[in-house]
Amino acid sequence: MYFRITNRRYANNSIAFIQKTSIFFFFLFFCVFSGTAQNRIDSLKNALALNKNGAKIPLLVELCWEYRYHHPDSARIFGYQALKLAREKKDLNFEAEALHNLAVTYEAQGDYKKSLSYNLEALKLRTKLNDDIKTANTINNIGIAYDELGNFSLSLKYYHQAYQIYKQKKHTEGLAMVSTNLGILFKAHKDYKNVVKYYQEANAIYKKLNMPREVAFTEANLGSVYYYIKQYDSCIYYSLKAQQTFKKLNIQQFLPTTYTNAGIGYAALGQTKKALEFLRTSITLNNKYNNRKELAFAHTHLAKLMLKLKKLDEARESANKAASLAEAIGASKEVMDAKETLAIIFEQQGKFKDAYELHLAATKIKDSLFQKDKTALISDYQVRYQTEKKEQQIQSLNQQNTIQKLKIKQRNLGLGIAGGVLLLGVLFAYLLINRRKLKAKAELQLAIIKQQDIASRAVLDAEERERRRIAGDLHDGVGQMLSAALMNLNGLFAKLNLQSDASLQAEQALALVNESYDEMRSISHQMMPNALIKSGLASAVKEFIGKLDKNKLKVNLETVGLNERLDEQTETVIYRVIQETVNNVIKHADASKLDIQITKDEEGIAVTIEDNGKGFDKSKINLKAGIGLSNIYSRVEFLKGTVDIDSTEGRGTLMAIHLP
Repeated sequence: MYFRITNRRYANNSIAFIQKTSIFFFFLFFCVFSGTAQNRIDSLKNALALNKNGAKIPLLVELCWEYRYHHPDSARIFGYQALKLAREKKDLNFEAEALHNLAVTYEAQGDYKKSLSYNLEALKLRTKLNDDIKTANTINNIGIAYDELGNFSLSLKYYHQAYQIYKQKKHTEGLAMVSTNLGILFKAHKDYKNVVKYYQEANAIYKKLNMPREVAFTEANLGSVYYYIKQYDSCIYYSLKAQQTFKKLNIQQFLPTTYTNAGIGYAALGQTKKALEFLRTSITLNNKYNNRKELAFAHTHLAKLMLKLKKLDEARESANKAASLAEAIGASKEVMDAKETLAIIFEQQGKFKDAYELHLAATKIKDSLFQKDKTALISDYQVRYQTEKKEQQIQSLNQQNTIQKLKIKQRNLGLGIAGGVLLLGVLFAYLLINRRKLKAKAELQLAIIKQQDIASRAVLDAEERERRRIAGDLHDGVGQMLSAALMNLNGLFAKLNLQSDASLQAEQALALVNESYDEMRSISHQMMPNALIKSGLASAVKEFIGKLDKNKLKVNLETVGLNERLDEQTETVIYRVIQETVNNVIKHADASKLDIQITKDEEGIAVTIEDNGKGFDKSKINLKAGIGLSNIYSRVEFLKGTVDIDSTEGRGTLMAIHLP
């Protein structure tokens, strides 16, 4: 297995807070950070007992962090207390710290859904507080959660955001951390060449920064990946090297993984006795720290070793434990490995039906983990991530090529000065003429693109103006006439003494006019919502989904970065797209839940709409054939945007829109 690297969060804030309370307390807190882990915890508890509610918050947050791996349940007790006090004091900084630390405690036990939930809450606060590095820390941890939950596309998105912030801020440690996590992501894709490269990059940075704990993490990760490329001696070497560092630093909670990696390395080399010793030690330690994902991994490999030794009953017991542990925390990869191992065990026991069913279950999980679109996303990110280095390499090669050409020219200068001068003159003239042609062509192309853009926006403007005109005519013209007709009819029926049959017909006529008036108002507001004109996109979307029946469809809306209004065309296009998509979900998807996310950042605007409905097979449907979807594609293309739709039968639909 491998180590994720999460962030140290807030020591500077804590010390600044303590400096404002008392000199004695600052001295006590300094002692906390200078001793061993247990001394730090004891000092924190003593300080906690001496202070009032306001001064308790940083201590509670720090205790949550100190306990996060070896006692996650205890860590959460301190974290929830800190969160409650921070909210009572309306201290957004420590509220964000408490949420971040609580997310890490759930990550430590493999509960990635809860970890994601708390991280997303922390991200909202950290974005509001404009602390770029802490925001990047939380974004990185969101990438970890999405990766572990099997959502490669979102994981890559958040890793990329964190990487860009660290790069902009020249935060070397953050870049190393993202490199480590990217290595883990590529490891799941079995792109081991890139995994080794990312791990080694991170290892070199941590050595330069003199961070022995993080160096040990990357060495443990290298031990893990060398197993998969069958360099078993290197697997054992790096695992034991990391193990020695953890023991030296008294970091007990990370030892189990090094035992597991060394154990599977010894098993691959046929050293069964050592393999059993290391794997059983790993299981004992993982049980102690309740790390269910690592425990499932260790049990699976113990089952494989027992299978090799023909101890089928013991192998089946370990594989069953691995499957149960992995299913309980939603660790799909570990569930797949455990079921594949169980299938082989049942096959050797002659239980072919059970073996076949387990093999099918494992294959289904494997298909869901490695879809073609995920491969494309990872490859695309790899290209973007390495672009800068490749450009530098190309520049260096160009410089070397130029130097070599100059040397050749110098050697041949005496043989053809006159011919060289003539050739240079001709070449210069050709280049000058060609440059002018290329410049003119580029200017013409830019003019064409500009005119196309103007025309596209004019089409959208004309369409929206026509919608407003029709909406205004309906509201001010037809609406006024229907309103007057209602008043006259009400007055007329009050004066007439109609018989029962005539009275019934009159009431029906009045009801029809009322219904027509309501329908006219509904159409008018749908064509041009007042909220979109007055308050902007976020308010208009909230008003639109607020009118939906929550018992039939629960809609969650999340907006990020919409602090200022967008230009009118962009807001209108996004609103129309969301409106059309939600109507399609209601009509066709049979969904009970719909998630809408609108994000604005430096790269543009991203809109994701995901439902849990019945989905469809993309290969059997022309996505641009329907009027609704065709309108969505055309509107987004007018603004030079892209639309991606991902759907599988029985597993819902995801629409992702990006506007530059």
